[in-house]
Amino acid sequence: MNIKHKLGIGVLAIATFASACTKDFAEYNTDPEVSPTLPPEYMITSSQKAMVDRDFDWYYDNYGYLMRWMQFTVAFPAGNVAGMFGAQNVNDYYQAFYTNIGRNLVEIEKIVGKMPEADRGQYRNLIAIARIHKAFAAFRVSDVNGSIPYTEALRARETANFTPVYDTQEKVFATLDAELKGAVDSLVKPAAGQISYGSYDMFYTNAATATANYAKTANVLRLKIAMRLLKRNPAKTKQIVDDVLASAGGVYTSNEEEWKFISGTNFARGGNWGSQGNNSSAAGRNMLNFLRTHTDPRLRLFYKKNGMTRERFDYIKLGGGFPETAVYNPERYVGLPVSPDAVNLPANVNLFGTKTYSLVFADGRKEDVTVDTLSQYQNRLFDLSGDGGANGQYTQPLLTYAEYCFIMSELAVRNIITQDAKTWYDKGVTASIQAYDAMGKIAGVVEYSAVTPAEIDTYLQHADIAFGGTDEQKLEKIGVQNFLNHFKSPWEAWGSWKRLGIPKQGGILPMEPVTIGGVEAAIPRRWQLPIPNSLNITNYNNALAEMQTSGEYGSPNQLTGRVWWDKQ
Repeated sequence: MNIKHKLGIGVLAIATFASACTKDFAEYNTDPEVSPTLPPEYMITSSQKAMVDRDFDWYYDNYGYLMRWMQFTVAFPAGNVAGMFGAQNVNDYYQAFYTNIGRNLVEIEKIVGKMPEADRGQYRNLIAIARIHKAFAAFRVSDVNGSIPYTEALRARETANFTPVYDTQEKVFATLDAELKGAVDSLVKPAAGQISYGSYDMFYTNAATATANYAKTANVLRLKIAMRLLKRNPAKTKQIVDDVLASAGGVYTSNEEEWKFISGTNFARGGNWGSQGNNSSAAGRNMLNFLRTHTDPRLRLFYKKNGMTRERFDYIKLGGGFPETAVYNPERYVGLPVSPDAVNLPANVNLFGTKTYSLVFADGRKEDVTVDTLSQYQNRLFDLSGDGGANGQYTQPLLTYAEYCFIMSELAVRNIITQDAKTWYDKGVTASIQAYDAMGKIAGVVEYSAVTPAEIDTYLQHADIAFGGTDEQKLEKIGVQNFLNHFKSPWEAWGSWKRLGIPKQGGILPMEPVTIGGVEAAIPRRWQLPIPNSLNITNYNNALAEMQTSGEYGSPNQLTGRVWWDKQ
């Protein structure tokens, strides 16, 4: 079970590896060696912190880019404009993997390797858990960049190789799968005498269950990677699935076992975490309308009601801001169309902007009243300084039980496993709603009210939600729910959309065509692979040339191109 962890408390290793600022493998890997007396169990926290303390990513990748392209949000209050979809300052996770995530994890193994042989065995599980972290971060980087340095990277202090080759994405995924399988095999062995990360682990803070939960996490990550292979190597997908489901390490059985970070009360406050600063956003109309129409309990956990209460309406009307014939509209969940061209359509003009009413009352008193008539998202899910700044806790899912359930449901629909697809689908929807209910509660979102089992049951009975129909319809329903489940991890929603093509135009949850100047814009599908130091430019160019052989990658900066797994 995860309990709160306050960043910065008891962290001995964070300062040991200062981050570099350039994409230079030589510079990344020539810092002074770690003291050989530093216990390796102290060293996990710095990498874990780098995996979740990512305000720069939230500001650029998510608030200003992915959440808008995935239509969770729209620029507020004026709406999206043609230039807002530019990918400025994105993809910083790539650099973080090499500077202060991956290289710190390999140091754990390096330090253990320098110990007397008689002492190494007790660190077996520490090494396995570090490898799971490294595999997760490397998968996230390759997933959106394609070929990356991996097998020859992160060990330059030992090998003095500052020009690592770029492994193809196919090789990266195969390597990660083998590393994860090896980690599980290690973790399921008898644990007597094993050293634990203990309180230095920010994710699985209960040492008694951490080892078992990391084994389950590794297996779920294997399944996630296997799903990326469906278009390229379905036989490999089935082989991995069968192996995982037969694994002694097991898989998630509840939200309590999933991999997530829950902060203390001083995390994610202001600065780039500020979810309504320069990237101020309102709800995307189609997303909000879907949640509202189907009485999805996550509606109030994702989005806030607008400011037009009945009391506010009556007050404005009393001051002459509304005509006598005006009738109050009780619907306070109001979203915006996504397309920049939609901003100027006559039917949408009244949606945009914050409304200011100049009132004159019967006694001659004058007052200007400003009302937010649009729904913003629940700021405190992302920024604990929002909406009053009260104490609360931030949650960042890494791998969720709900996603595992949706994977199982999809595998059943595709006849890759022989389990009941509906059972897994219903479990996934329930788990997702319950997870967001827990997130909203501890974050203190505006007007939080607990989700009831009856609400979930009612939701699952809606025609567009209830599991059934053709296999294509079932896969769409799975895709919609998996997409919604990643609201708090927009990069994962992006990946789900790319893999399944859901949500889609004209679908259950319709994607709005994004038109700019009358031309429909293609949604980006990858990041631009960062250019390395000149020493490694040859390997970089070779990687680009290899990725371009499929004809789907495009030019280096063509973000609508596709990486290897994202096959048409």
